[in-house]
Amino acid sequence: MIHSVELFHDYIKEGRIKLREKIKEPTTVQDPCNVVRSGGLAAKNQALADMISEDFRPMRNQGNYNFCCGGGGGAMPMGGEMRKHRLKCGKVKADQIKETGAKVVFVPCHNCIDQIRDLSKEYDLGIKAIHYKEAISELMEIPEHMIPKEEGEAGEE
Repeated sequence: MIHSVELFHDYIKEGRIKLREKIKEPTTVQDPCNVVRSGGLAAKNQALADMISEDFRPMRNQGNYNFCCGGGGGAMPMGGEMRKHRLKCGKVKADQIKETGAKVVFVPCHNCIDQIRDLSKEYDLGIKAIHYKEAISELMEIPEHMIPKEEGEAGEE
């Protein structure tokens, strides 16, 4: 099994996915515990963010020594009283993101993306948290033969 971070990294590096352009706004990347520390993808996670950005700004303590966002370990589904603790726990992550000046945060984990979107609202970060797949699908070059033809353009008479 290959994580999407590794797949996208390798496909772009090998030229199997070509990009029309890169994201122009300043970007940074979240290092999800399950992807980076458990999955060993710290270097590829950072390299992928850099490959699709014109202005990539790593967080301090990037990679294996980055801080948890506070949304993992089952904390996200716990609402009610747990929400305020989860958001308080994520203050360190919110400060890290704010320090970069990034406007886009790549977040390759479902729990982390929900947490970082909540942190953005709580701490007024003014960022957009997105999965790589959202960014790459917008930036990628689509081969001519794969672009749907309008009726009458496909050689129909």
